[in-house]
Amino acid sequence: MKFELLPNEILLDLFDYFNGVDLLRGFYDLNTRFNFLLYNQFRNYRFKFDSVSKHNFDMICQQHLSFIANRVITISLTDDDNTPEQINLFLSYIKSFNKFIQLRSLSLYYVRSYETLMKILDQCHHLCYLTHLNISDCYFRANQVNFQLFVNSIWSLPKLIHCNFAVETEEQKLFFTPTKISLSLQNISIGINELKLNQINQLFKSTPHLKYLYVSLDFSSYGDYKPFILSTLIHLKVSMFNIVESLLIKLFQSTPNLCRLSVDLLFNLIDGYRWEQIIRNHLSKLRVFRLKMQQTRIFDQNMEEHANKLFKSFQNSFWIDEHQWFIRCLIQNNTIVFYTLSKLFHYCEDELPRSLISTLPHDDYQNFYNNITNIYNKTFFDQSILSHIRLTNISYLCIKLPINDQFWFVVPTLNRLKSLAVSSHVDTYYSQLQHLLDRAPNLYYLCIHHDASLPIQMSLFKYTNTSVRQLNLTDYNRYFNEEECIKLSHSPLGMQCEVLSIMVTNRESIIYMIKNMMNLRSVQIQCEDEKNCENLVEIEKNDGSCDEKLENKDELIEWLKDRLSITYLIKRSADWTNCILIWI
Repeated sequence: MKFELLPNEILLDLFDYFNGVDLLRGFYDLNTRFNFLLYNQFRNYRFKFDSVSKHNFDMICQQHLSFIANRVITISLTDDDNTPEQINLFLSYIKSFNKFIQLRSLSLYYVRSYETLMKILDQCHHLCYLTHLNISDCYFRANQVNFQLFVNSIWSLPKLIHCNFAVETEEQKLFFTPTKISLSLQNISIGINELKLNQINQLFKSTPHLKYLYVSLDFSSYGDYKPFILSTLIHLKVSMFNIVESLLIKLFQSTPNLCRLSVDLLFNLIDGYRWEQIIRNHLSKLRVFRLKMQQTRIFDQNMEEHANKLFKSFQNSFWIDEHQWFIRCLIQNNTIVFYTLSKLFHYCEDELPRSLISTLPHDDYQNFYNNITNIYNKTFFDQSILSHIRLTNISYLCIKLPINDQFWFVVPTLNRLKSLAVSSHVDTYYSQLQHLLDRAPNLYYLCIHHDASLPIQMSLFKYTNTSVRQLNLTDYNRYFNEEECIKLSHSPLGMQCEVLSIMVTNRESIIYMIKNMMNLRSVQIQCEDEKNCENLVEIEKNDGSCDEKLENKDELIEWLKDRLSITYLIKRSADWTNCILIWI
């Protein structure tokens, strides 16, 4: 009640912090005052549909969007496995993006249809305020895409300032440089796609007001490269392959006003003396320099000697006193890595480095260990770890049971843990895993691996953790029978689960779980009694047509549609044809 005493101005400011989905679900229809604020006063709706149920998605699109379309400033849509066909559904509801006349930012993820993407881009040309465009994690068949047309369509958007895209095809990873000129684009981030060095000039010419660029560059076979000066570029983030130092210098000659430079050399090491010469001679305005470079030397018997020689080249006054750009050097297996302390560096190797040195005086290296956020090797904690090392920021953890005592000493907190994958799960270690779950208050994703030769472990149905919402049991290496599905549905983790991945022996179990796991919004399921799966796989391999044609002949899909709500979206995964996706 006290909340309602706040003046409208404060309430409208508070609304700015809400995703539009949560805002309308939480406040619409509470009373006439809130309805008036939401439909007539609030002007900054931001909709992120990545973690929404089909029910709530339909409700927003069918009941609300037509009334507030002219006050939506951000839309984010995704066709991932948790929200399949979301983008096409959105288009079917709104008919055209043209009605979002105030739209400033549009994000599209996991688009699988080139035609759909081009249709949206065509409509974006009518949006006078669209300044941010993000197209990421998109994959198309090779014969689907006119990449040149796609890039030109983006460069033709009249007001676009920021563009981030990662679009991949079966055969095409190279970027097509635009043949159109954009006078508005200032920030470009190109993920996945690589540029050949000779393409950079065309990119600069097509984007004359470019200020920020993130790109991957291949330097191979371009000895005749001549730099094209782009004086507007002040921030460059670049990953480089096949480095030729003379060409690297020419590249920096084309960007004389760089203030911030982030460089990732994947297979080369350049010593500190040469970097000093390059920066002094060609990058006089540089203020922030972030460097990572690595090289694998499989047969090098003098790796430490080589690393120490390079390390000394970063210890002069240019690095230490003039700029305070401090360097760390580490050796892991057969790889030498150098990186500046200012560069965010996530260490993702299977073991800790055998050597770690730094040019920072009194460096205790805890910053290095703080940046170890992902542990992918389930036996990582079986190695000998020095007593002073603490890993306090782990967000993804893969671990094998039983958990040794060293783990609890090295990992004093799991407050940042979001995803957990557990292997060798058996009832004997129930208390250990439950203790880990008790110490992870922000855990969202739980994956449990199980030995296929063992029966279902009953402890699976006993675990508790109030924050887990996504449960992956596909890697349990076992099909759950009807009785086990019933137990899962009524287990603590099952009752709060929103996203479930599982294999079942009987299709009737799918119906039971969906009807009894009341918080489910997405299911990825494999069914052992399915008849048509192998035939469908063969059809898709030989036919480049849309999945919709397959589903018309799909016995299990039809069986599910006959027994579940007509509002659910049911289809096969584009990546795994034996997997059924159900968006609830």
